Amino acid sequence: MNPTPTLYTRTFWIACAIHFTGGMSMGMFLLFPLFIRALGGDKLTIGLVLGTGLALSVALRPAVGALLDRLGRRRVLLWGGAANAASFPPFLLLGGTGAWLYLLATLHLVVAGALFAAYFTYAADLVPAGRRVEGIAIFGVFGMAPNGLGPWLGEAIIARLGFPAFFLTASGFGLVSLALTTLIEERGPMPIPAPARASPGATRDVARLALGGGLLSVLAATVLFGAGINAAFYFVADFTRDLHIARAAPFFAAYASTTILLRVFGRQLPDRLGAHPIAVPAFGVFGLGLAALCLLPRPGALVAAGMACGAGHGSLFPVLNGLAVTRTPPRFQGTAVSLYTAALDGGAVLGTPLCGAIAQAAGYRTMFAAMAAACLAGVLLMIGDARRAPGALVREAR
Repeated sequence: MNPTPTLYTRTFWIACAIHFTGGMSMGMFLLFPLFIRALGGDKLTIGLVLGTGLALSVALRPAVGALLDRLGRRRVLLWGGAANAASFPPFLLLGGTGAWLYLLATLHLVVAGALFAAYFTYAADLVPAGRRVEGIAIFGVFGMAPNGLGPWLGEAIIARLGFPAFFLTASGFGLVSLALTTLIEERGPMPIPAPARASPGATRDVARLALGGGLLSVLAATVLFGAGINAAFYFVADFTRDLHIARAAPFFAAYASTTILLRVFGRQLPDRLGAHPIAVPAFGVFGLGLAALCLLPRPGALVAAGMACGAGHGSLFPVLNGLAVTRTPPRFQGTAVSLYTAALDGGAVLGTPLCGAIAQAAGYRTMFAAMAAACLAGVLLMIGDARRAPGALVREAR
């Protein structure tokens, strides 16, 4: 009998700490719509500002993947960590919703997207192939916890000290993450020297990965997942203020707590049951959570919606990420993870401005109902993928 490969090493826990502290700065950014609101922006402005930044982030993601594979994970983490910490203080100079708001938000979102890809690429290097979904799930806990803690801390800081303290605190978390990054070593494939001229083969490789190897349906489902995530993450806080609910933190806390519980106590289920028996019902539960937001301000609806969305998110993220990684040759895993994270943000690029426009025209309840209905397409995509490649994740992980 082969011994169980070691997963929980010192390096793994340092990587988790880097993810947590960097994630706290990004978790606080979930309240950025409140800053836009304070500057005089409306729902459409929120969607356009965030959608613009995410669009450029996605456009640059293949380049991030190439940098991860050519320069190495550690260098990208260091440069990205420094840029993340520096991206928050300039917001304090803004006095309106003009071009500088779009520019600074775009800069932050591009950096955050690069770090997101770098975090999970480094994690994929650390975890043994046979425990990949478990490892990614636990690593993801340290990025999900800030999605509950960040808004809770952020709302308290804004209420007591205002936005200057809010942005400086977020920057401080980024600096701690950067300091921790100096403690790690390169663990992925050796960095590839850049060619003298750009190779058209690299573009073909990216296209081949996206369109072949069973990745297309996974990436399409990930786009829908990303649209739903951003509908919840970036519009719930503004919706609560419209309803005169003082805090959105209970939603984020319930969301993050449920996801963490699933990843800790159910971390081995995808490797045992397979991807699709998890993904199909998870998409449905996530959609129910979005639909439950339509019940606000009824008592308990905010927490119930957070729990359902968290259950769907906690199940879907490691499974879809695991499918993308295990269907990709090791030398292209940096590119594959970047494609996966780009698909998540691609859904946000399409969904965030659309959500803002629907909310502006027809109200938040109509918008959340529409996004809940879109989750049904994710259910159908996963059912179709299961028919084409039943049990693929389990076979490839082994």
